[in-house]
Amino acid sequence: MNATFKELFHSLGEKGLQWGGGFAEKHVKDLNARLIAAGEPGDMKGIDLFGIQIFCALVFPVFWGFVFYEVSWVSFLVEGPKQVLVYMGLLFFGFYVPTMNVGERAKARQKSIALQLPNTLDLLTISVEAGLDFMSAMRRVVEKHPDGPLKEELERFFKQTELGRPRRESLREMANRVQLSDLNAVVSALIQADRLGVSIGPILTTQSNMLRIRRAQRAEKAAGEAPVKMLAPLMICILPSVFIMVLAPVIIQMIDNLHHSQ
Repeated sequence: MNATFKELFHSLGEKGLQWGGGFAEKHVKDLNARLIAAGEPGDMKGIDLFGIQIFCALVFPVFWGFVFYEVSWVSFLVEGPKQVLVYMGLLFFGFYVPTMNVGERAKARQKSIALQLPNTLDLLTISVEAGLDFMSAMRRVVEKHPDGPLKEELERFFKQTELGRPRRESLREMANRVQLSDLNAVVSALIQADRLGVSIGPILTTQSNMLRIRRAQRAEKAAGEAPVKMLAPLMICILPSVFIMVLAPVIIQMIDNLHHSQ
C-alpha cells in the first residue's frame, strides 16, 4: 500500500475511533482478529482497514450516485424521496466491501490449515512415539513441513517459546490467531495433556482420527450441497439457452407462416 494512502486511511481510522467510542474500538479489535486470521496481508492493521471502510463509505454514495444520475435508465433511483434509501444502502455497502476480501483470505487460509493438520499430527505422533519429546518432535515436523499457512504458524509458535513464553500460552495464541475449530480442539487437548502430565502420543492419534472424520464429513456435506448450488446457474444460464435452441426454430416458422398467410 502506498505510504500516502496508508497515512490517510490510518488518520481516518483514528478519527473514526474518536467518533465511534466503544463500538468503534470493538469493531477495530474484530478487524485485527480477521486480518490475523487472513495472514496479515500487506502488514495492514485493524485501524487502517477501519479507515478504508470509512473512506469507501464516503466515496461510494458520491461515485455511484453520479453514475446512476448519468445513466438514464437507472436515474430514477436518485430522484425523489427514495434516493435517501439508495444512498444509505450505498453507504453501508461501501463500508463492508473492504472486509469481503479479508474474509475470503481468512477462509482460504483456514481451509489450507484444516487440510494439512491431520497429516501434520500423524508425523508428530510418529516422532513422539519414536522417543522424541514434544518440542523436538514439533521442530522435526516443522523442518520437513511444506511451505504454507500452517508452517508459518508453527514457526511463529517456536519463536515465541524460544523468547521465553510458556508453551501453553504460545499454543493458545496460535489457536486464537487461526480461529479454526479443528486447531482449537487439538490445542485444547495438548494443553490438557500437558497439565495432567499424560502421554501425548495417544492424544495426538485420537485427534488425528477425529480430524479425518470431520474432513470426510465436510466433503460429504459439500457433495450434498453441490446440486443445490448448481441449480441457480442452471436456471439462469443453461435452461434459457436450451429453450432458445429448441423454441427459436418453432417461433421463426410460426412468424413465417403468419407472413405467408397475410
